[in-house]
Amino acid sequence: MDYTRARLTVEHVLPQHPAQAWYEQLATETEDGQTPEDLHKALVHTLGNLTLTSENARLSNHPFRRKQEILEGSALLMNQEIAAAPGWGSAEIHQRGQALADRAVSMWPGPGQETSRRAAAEEWSGWADVRAALIAMPAGTWTTYGDIAELIGSHAVPVGNFLAGRAGVLNAYRVLNASGQVSPAFRWADGTNPGDPREIMAAEGVPFDGNGRAHPSHRLSAEDLAALLGRNLSDSEPPALHGNDAASGATAVRERANRFTELLRTNRPDTADAVLALLRSWEDMGQGCRLEYGRATETSCFLMVDREITSGSRTVWPFAIYPVFGTVEVVFQHMRTRAPFDSPQLRQEFLQRLNRIEGINLAEAKLELRPSFPLEILASQANEIREALTWFVGIATGQLTA
Repeated sequence: MDYTRARLTVEHVLPQHPAQAWYEQLATETEDGQTPEDLHKALVHTLGNLTLTSENARLSNHPFRRKQEILEGSALLMNQEIAAAPGWGSAEIHQRGQALADRAVSMWPGPGQETSRRAAAEEWSGWADVRAALIAMPAGTWTTYGDIAELIGSHAVPVGNFLAGRAGVLNAYRVLNASGQVSPAFRWADGTNPGDPREIMAAEGVPFDGNGRAHPSHRLSAEDLAALLGRNLSDSEPPALHGNDAASGATAVRERANRFTELLRTNRPDTADAVLALLRSWEDMGQGCRLEYGRATETSCFLMVDREITSGSRTVWPFAIYPVFGTVEVVFQHMRTRAPFDSPQLRQEFLQRLNRIEGINLAEAKLELRPSFPLEILASQANEIREALTWFVGIATGQLTA
């Protein structure tokens, strides 16, 4: 980022001159004898409430939700952290102020602390990826030590040691054990105690069962974490054909289709016929509907729509199907860059239509990722799936309007 040309200025997240809605929010947090105006005065100019942005005029004194929408597109990680916050009140401002102070101390150590500074500078790049992934995690999601280990090519044990021993790692409380429970060894590494991690995550939108296990639909896999960092760990996008490959494209597609069918019948014999029937019906749903297949060892299948447009992306697809693992990914990550599903409202509508189908429970916190559901649903709920896909094709081709 070119900081000179960015023209960054100081922004008060809680505005200096707030609208009434801000005072109503503060009124829920005041202590005995304290007015919302008193609490505003105590918070507004503190370190935790200040950030840098080139969007000062756009941010204005808008409600926090609108500010989040603007800040989530910022190139500055500190603004992405604010955009991911569940709210913006006294607790969040104080917590962020402490985190910024801890970072400042680690970056500019006092006399005798040069050794600590060198250690931080020599930190393995994998841990930097962990920090970035945890910052990027949407509120209402969780992940595991194993998923993070897979992301960085490590093991769950050193990941746990890192998170337990490093102060200032944001959102470390969202990392759970393989069963979706808070690890018995979990400790707040910075010496503070903001509360029970499970209660904090529940307030952010993660549901827990009676045994303290987080719902798996809100879990971020290693692939999800990679997507948040702009990477791909899986064969989640159909291959592009170029040059000689394009000339032999029909043969290549046929070979991969046969491989997909073989894998499906071998690994999912009870549902293979129903799934293949659904895929054939996809090709009849509208002009431009076709199937494409991945090149990885587990040949995936993509339900493609070729759109008749003069510019921009010509293809969009709703599902990636994996016959060995037995999952159907809903590829919101790719939809968000392709019209017309670059509209968050249309992606949310598609998610809601899918969630009405028995056996599907996609978390809205994953609206820009690739949540999945079991492949068997394509067979057991084929009619309902076709109805949702028919809507998708109608929107994609312009035959339906939102």
